[in-house]
Amino acid sequence: MTTQRCARGGWFAGAAAALACAGMLGCAVNRRMLTEQELACRRETFIQRESGERSRMIDVLVRRYIREAEAHARDPSGEPPVLDVLVLSGGGEKGAFGAGFLLGWTTVEGPLRKPQFDIVTGVSTGALIAPFAFVGDSLSANQIADLYRRPSDDWFRLNGWFFFLPTSESFLDPAGLRRDLSGEVAADRLRQIVQGSLQDRLLVVGTTNLDLGLPASWDLTREAERVLAGQCPPSRFVDILMASSAVPAAFPPVVIDDELHVDGGTTSNILIVTDLQAEDAPRRRLAQLRPDLSPPKMRFWVIINNRDDPEPKAVQPTWWSITKASVDTMVRSSTLTTLRYFAQELEYLKVTEAAEIELRYVAIPSTWKQPAGGFFDAAAMQELVDLGMSMGTDPGSWRSDLARTPALNRQLTPR
Repeated sequence: MTTQRCARGGWFAGAAAALACAGMLGCAVNRRMLTEQELACRRETFIQRESGERSRMIDVLVRRYIREAEAHARDPSGEPPVLDVLVLSGGGEKGAFGAGFLLGWTTVEGPLRKPQFDIVTGVSTGALIAPFAFVGDSLSANQIADLYRRPSDDWFRLNGWFFFLPTSESFLDPAGLRRDLSGEVAADRLRQIVQGSLQDRLLVVGTTNLDLGLPASWDLTREAERVLAGQCPPSRFVDILMASSAVPAAFPPVVIDDELHVDGGTTSNILIVTDLQAEDAPRRRLAQLRPDLSPPKMRFWVIINNRDDPEPKAVQPTWWSITKASVDTMVRSSTLTTLRYFAQELEYLKVTEAAEIELRYVAIPSTWKQPAGGFFDAAAMQELVDLGMSMGTDPGSWRSDLARTPALNRQLTPR
């Protein structure tokens, strides 16, 4: 769908266009309005599609475990199979921390070494990192760390002269980021992702369907297969990544399949593929299909691309400072709230079903102070990549004290 823009010709014409797009001269914005019945039908179709995708992904996960369990039965000399899930949160430019952490983690040996992940999920900046984490080799880790360490000056530009008007789709145009990201997820990278799909591994990122106000999950292993098979253009894969990281108002939304999608963090800043207490949860579906196999041990590794407590600072009363601070606060609170509820769910399963589940997380430490730079400041991002690398090399960086974290309790415990 193409956004209609009023023509600009000189200062006067530009001013006239601004007034028109502000609704003062009657210039209209482009999307066709949908009736309540059309929206209701779309909502029903969307929910059915998401439910079907969720069920299919559980099937993939169960197949993955059966594959590994049968291999271990043939050769029991190795370690028993474990399902490893990597969860990458949103956090804007602070994704530099997660990119650096993954690179440092590649050097670790022993029980907390970086595994080959059975599932990788990402939201927002975490979605941009996720394909590289899914491939999992040192080269991919270096490439995504370099992308965050050296952001191009033209990643984001103001979206025209009158970006601040109500009818502008966003303040910024991320064409430079799209260009660099497209170069990194070219055909070779997609083939590596498809190879993971053949092993029944999952790469899933989240967006928000803004038309319906609902979260959407995208299996990028299937999307990569479709691109390589010529069933859709390569731009679709990048469209999904850009949509997941499209912070509303700051970045433009992305139209996918005639639906408007924005940052997945709008609905949830971390993505958990399945409800582990549901009737069709992986453990229960495995018990139905293969009662002879023991339930798998699961390990959840969560990288929070943010501090786990707010950094006190005096926010200037400007729209940009207020917006940036507000979004940062919302992202952090959403992440920690979701993570705490998930930790409680896992604890419940340990007690009621004797489930073997481990949850570890890492976040930017409170000792790190945000430099006084601008949006996606290169110096701050380089600093975060280095910090992430240093922490990634140290297995002691992982934490499992979620319920006992003082800063977290202060934010989430009612007074």
